[in-house]
Amino acid sequence: MTFETKVLRSANEIRAIKDQWQALEDKSEGVALFQSFEWCAHILELDRANGDEDYYVISTFEQGQLVALLPLSIWHKKGRKVLTGLGEPYQQYTEMLADPAFDATKLFAAMHDVIKQSDADYVHFGQVRYDGPLYAGSRAFFDHAEEEKAAPYVDLAQWDSYETYYAALKKATRKRLRNAYNRFEREGELAHFHAFEGSMLGAVIDRSFEGRVEWQQRMGLTSRAFQDDSFRAFLNRFKDCTDDSVKPLAFCLTLNGEAVADQWGFVYKDRYYAYMSTWNEEHAYAGPGRLHLGEIVKSCYDLGIKYVDFMIPSVPYKMIYATGEVEASDLIKPLSTTGFIYANIWLKHMRPKLKAIMQAMPAEQRKKIINTVFNRK
Repeated sequence: MTFETKVLRSANEIRAIKDQWQALEDKSEGVALFQSFEWCAHILELDRANGDEDYYVISTFEQGQLVALLPLSIWHKKGRKVLTGLGEPYQQYTEMLADPAFDATKLFAAMHDVIKQSDADYVHFGQVRYDGPLYAGSRAFFDHAEEEKAAPYVDLAQWDSYETYYAALKKATRKRLRNAYNRFEREGELAHFHAFEGSMLGAVIDRSFEGRVEWQQRMGLTSRAFQDDSFRAFLNRFKDCTDDSVKPLAFCLTLNGEAVADQWGFVYKDRYYAYMSTWNEEHAYAGPGRLHLGEIVKSCYDLGIKYVDFMIPSVPYKMIYATGEVEASDLIKPLSTTGFIYANIWLKHMRPKLKAIMQAMPAEQRKKIINTVFNRK
């Protein structure tokens, strides 16, 4: 069996294989929203690349048929080049689309040479799930994994209704949730809404973004996506989205008509991906985000969605509702001396220690440092 591997370096080349790409999507196993053609097409429309040379989409063919695809790009950092996911820093998982008729290890092996020829200093695949073809095919290639994490989920197919699912939650959990509902309802009327389009979708996208910015500043935290000047423009693209397979979906929990919790994400292949959320800080005492997650699960049952992916990180309020979680980690491979130094000294040793120190700091102290480093007012 002989594979032919090509690297697509221009937006036009990438768009030209749309039909083959989407045919492979339909067959591929694993969680691949962020490697779908429609998601990646939004990245191309941003035109963030410094010319087409930054795109590095690896495509593998067998007898002219596309059997594997790994959408990547080359990021130019200070003094180094990084081969990473095409949708970074907005994507939440890195995955390889792979025809299940072929062994994932052999498919990824066919990509080895072009990865090494990328002229990048190191490979950094962020948040690779352990249940997908990329992890299965690439374990022997990577030197080490970093940032071990987990992605909680709810498999709705285990129960035939929300009521039977809810009844399976721990008795103490149901009691705490009832008490929280009662606390809200003493203040007024709770209601829950969802929308695939229109003004509500746009409002939830805006409130979620602004709420996350405020929360990060309050907690002294940051993220690569929110440091990116194009992130807001990227999110705005989904307010009037007409994609066929990637559907934005917004949820809002209200008290007396006022939003107390928002969340939005994407529906793709009968799975809801919870992408971004926020809550009204004035009502934080009653845990509106925790209650809202339950309402979202209920709405997903009503909408016929089979699987709810809460995504990384695994935190207590998600685990109240989760039926399981999938391990994930960042996979790193040095390709040059610069990459070896950076990956082994900074990423493997110094960064985890510095991150642990920062996380252990009081929020106010951490906030002062982060605001100084990122020139926040």
